[in-house]
Amino acid sequence: MKRVLFGLGATIAAGIAGVVAVSLAEDGGVDAGAEAEPERSDVDQAVAAGRSWRLDTANGPVHVWVPAGYHPDGAATILYAHGYYTDVDQAWVNHRLPQQFALSGANALFIAPEVPSGSRQAVHWPSLADLLVEVQGATGVARPMGATVAIGHSGAYRVMFAWMDYPGLDAIVAMDAMYDEVDTWQAWIEGSAARRLVVVGDDTVRWTEELARALADETVTLDRFPDDGHVPAQARRARIVYVRSQFGHMPLVTEGFALPYVIRLLPVELLPDAPWDEPLGLPPLDAAPPDTVAR
Repeated sequence: MKRVLFGLGATIAAGIAGVVAVSLAEDGGVDAGAEAEPERSDVDQAVAAGRSWRLDTANGPVHVWVPAGYHPDGAATILYAHGYYTDVDQAWVNHRLPQQFALSGANALFIAPEVPSGSRQAVHWPSLADLLVEVQGATGVARPMGATVAIGHSGAYRVMFAWMDYPGLDAIVAMDAMYDEVDTWQAWIEGSAARRLVVVGDDTVRWTEELARALADETVTLDRFPDDGHVPAQARRARIVYVRSQFGHMPLVTEGFALPYVIRLLPVELLPDAPWDEPLGLPPLDAAPPDTVAR
């Protein structure tokens, strides 16, 4: 029932309302001074709904994340190796790796190990098999039955070279990581017709163009990352994909567009409840990450 109060009645009603509000605040029903929590994005909700681990190992920390709805049949193992001038703990937070993994929508076990942060450091995990055994034992996650994919950014090319000997490695993504030694990349992809290679060129365009020319018969080239995030059917089917990037060396792995996109280029199942239909890209961080120098 609605009532209209005039004069003194309105003043009394306002006073009663104030008393009620104070009482509720004192009782914990309403926090009069608290600001409402901002609503979490679909991507952040997807991250929280998944499971994560930080493993302390003899070879340094290893971060692991699996999405809600993960199931091993058809799931991929996706390993991400950061570049120089950062470490995996910093990259996990400052590059928002779990958000980018969630945005990809992939049914996958995501693994981000410690790798060299400079050219003088040895590769922490020269044996990919040892890393996978370590993660399996520490997390107990059901072993993925799909492709094993290694993604390396910048100076992580050294990690990719070490892992090329692992016979179960199905695909490599070089995120602006092809610094010379084109023959090594070419030899790996030509070593088996079942392998796949995705190459992204920005700072490394001199060498990525060389590889694309050498493998032109099998390579699908994208002149840029499509603004709408669409993955062309021919690129998804291709054994070799080359993307000429419009993003800079660091934005490739920090802005939440290129990294989820290259994961979608691979034959990886998208989970129906994942935020795969969200636009690619993440909002700017409230505070910029520490200054880093790319390789």
